[in-house]
Amino acid sequence: MFIVTYSCKVPKNKTKAYLDLQKEVKRIYMKKGCLSYEVFETPDKDEQWLEIGRFESKSHFKKVIARVDKDPEIPELYKRFCSIVEIKKNPVLTKEYIQRI
Repeated sequence: MFIVTYSCKVPKNKTKAYLDLQKEVKRIYMKKGCLSYEVFETPDKDEQWLEIGRFESKSHFKKVIARVDKDPEIPELYKRFCSIVEIKKNPVLTKEYIQRI
């Protein structure tokens, strides 16, 4: 198993827009072959969110992302995402993990 995480801050007043956007993103990722796509909020609701995409392997991840990047909806969704999270002020942190046990 291979997972990719994206951590970002979402202003409280933009939570609904973020969740609506993530539903669209999840639909595309799943359609393109992602095994699962989950979105979590920290329990203390400090505006910190975590997105987790699961893939069979790193090569599977690369294939899925190549398909996702070709989807015609992605540029507009990314533009909306950058606006919601205020990306210049709050950069997204990305990490990759390989399952060992």
